[in-house]
Parts: sequence; structure tokens; C-alpha cells
Amino acid sequence: MRRIIFVKAIVVIMGLIILGAVSGCDDKTTNPVLDYTASDDAAEVIAGNIAYQTGGTVDQMADLCLFATPDGLTRIEEKYPNTYFIFQKIYNPDSQEWEIHIERERGIAGYVPYAFYSRDYRLQFLNAQGFPQQYYIAGGDTARTISFDVLEGSGIHKTHRISQQLNELTAQWTVSNAHQDNVTINGNYYRAAVDTISVFNRMRSSDHNLQLNIVDVVVPRDGDTLMVDAISGNISGHFHADIVFISGANYSENTVDRDINITFGGGRANIALAGRNYMADLMSGELIQ
Repeated sequence: MRRIIFVKAIVVIMGLIILGAVSGCDDKTTNPVLDYTASDDAAEVIAGNIAYQTGGTVDQMADLCLFATPDGLTRIEEKYPNTYFIFQKIYNPDSQEWEIHIERERGIAGYVPYAFYSRDYRLQFLNAQGFPQQYYIAGGDTARTISFDVLEGSGIHKTHRISQQLNELTAQWTVSNAHQDNVTINGNYYRAAVDTISVFNRMRSSDHNLQLNIVDVVVPRDGDTLMVDAISGNISGHFHADIVFISGANYSENTVDRDINITFGGGRANIALAGRNYMADLMSGELIQ
């Protein structure tokens, strides 16, 4: 009797082992841990690089659109009460340009999300005839065009999956229809940083750069955070990264190159790369799963 029970127990155990093996095989085709790719990492990094709260591309657009208002060069400090914020501006009468320095903090250090960064801008207002003027409105003439350069930037930001050290930031933008409620931005954008990415119990570093071509992106002229929901247009560009795997499983690529296309709308960014589409939240810089 005992022998029969023992044999039955062995049969049950073997059945469970076989079932577990089969389930394990199924997981290899459906488990996101195993399916995670270099393109997934690229999308995570790009999402953080373009968002508002992280000090990405949209954040610089917000600053620019606030400057394109009658009191934008003075009102910007009112946007950040009870937070660390430094704003300095100098007008160069020879070049007829503003030189602007900003330092800002979003969030609380040690918590997520968090960002601390500095930016140096160069800004010039041009009237209807294309001549420089000191202010957005000067002598009753409202600027029609704005020349805006990001000269340099540094800082850090953290999301739930990304921790970034920004190394280099430059941009050259032209704003047309600056006297309208919605302005149009054209130009280029370059960002280089090192990200530590933690997803599905895996960690790796991404030493990367992002080059963007901005063509006819339409943004509300005010710079309020609500502008994030109203940005529309497309951006194309290229993403390059050198990956170092720190812990957990890796994927086959150590060097990643992806052509990208980003479509703005409804407060989100559709990031298309390598035949896939990823949806990112333009405010937080997080991918929407």
C-alpha cells in the first residue's frame, strides 16, 4: 500500500515538473523580462529627454513661449514659488540679444520624480521688418520672430526607471508667428547624457546622444504647463547609445543606433523607432505601459 502511494506521489511530482517546464517555455515568448530590447531602452531614454518635468525639449519650449509674452522676462520667477529657482538676464546692446541663465529644481532630492538643472539661453526679438528690438513689445511693435539658442545645459533628473546625468545641451530655434496665440518652432536640438536604466530587475548604463530636427512644431504662446497638452507636430532625428550592462540579463547590442520620429498630441509623444511605436507622457517623461 505504501509502495503504491509512493509511486503515485512520484507521478504527481513529475507531472508538476513537466508542467512547470512547459510554462517556463511559454514565458520565454511572453515574459517582458526576456523580450526586453535595445529599442525599449532607447524609447525610455528618449521619453525622459524630451519631457517637461525632466528638463527636456518641451521644458525649453515652455521657457521660450513664456518669453514670447509682454512680461515674460519678469513673470518667469512667479512660476516657481517656494522652490529653488535662479533667473538672471543681461541685455547686450551691441548684439541686441538677451543672455539668460536659469537654475531650477523640481521635486525633492532623494525622491522620484526629481530634476535639478541649469540652462543658458540667448534670445533675440525681431520686429515685422526683421530688425532686432529689445523687448517682445517695443514702441508699440510686437515681435514677429524670435531667435532662441540653448547655449549649454547641465543637471540631473530621475524618473521611476531612469537616472540621468546631463553632459551637453545645445539648440538653435526660430519662432515664427510670435505675435499669434500659437507660435511655430523650427530648428535643431542636441543632447548628450549618461543614463542609468533600471527595468525588470536589470540595470545598465546608456552613454548616449540625441539629435532632433524640429519642423513646424506648434506651441501655445504663454509657457504655462497646460501647453504640454496642446503641443502638436512632428520631430525626426537620430539616437545613438553605448550600453554597459551592470546587472541582470542583457540584450545583443552594445552599440545602439536608431532613426526616430516623434509625434506630439494630447500631452503625449508617440516615439517611432525600429518599426515599433512607444507612447510617452510629455509631462513626466515616463513611457505609458
